[in-house]
Amino acid sequence: MLARAADILAAWNRGDPDAIGASVVEDVMWRDVALGTPLQGREALVTAAQKYMNAFPDLRIRETSSTLAGSRLAQELTVVGTHRGTLLGVEPTGRWTETYAAVITTFDDDAMVIEGALYWSPLAMFQQLGVLAGLAPAAA
Repeated sequence: MLARAADILAAWNRGDPDAIGASVVEDVMWRDVALGTPLQGREALVTAAQKYMNAFPDLRIRETSSTLAGSRLAQELTVVGTHRGTLLGVEPTGRWTETYAAVITTFDDDAMVIEGALYWSPLAMFQQLGVLAGLAPAAA
């Protein structure tokens, strides 16, 4: 499972949504807090991954911690990139962003992803991108 998770992270970092799709079961269920409704199925997940990669062509994800318990893996991530394409209806800003995320992934006996949930703050990203002018980032 850890090897599969490392492969998925590497696929994100090289901009390869098809490799992500090859790591999940056909009827995967994926939740992303930014999308509102769950993604159902491999094709939907690959399409969403491609949209993120198009919006941030220099996207890089670094795992900062992980905990494996049975078939479930919890990872903390740091995600960086330059906003070069439309994402969630927001036109490219050309700005760099650094976002923190947590992902919980459940694997089957063949180490294929059967379910996952991505938790992150789109608000923090949009503040960094300057698209929420009325909301200043929280003080450190």
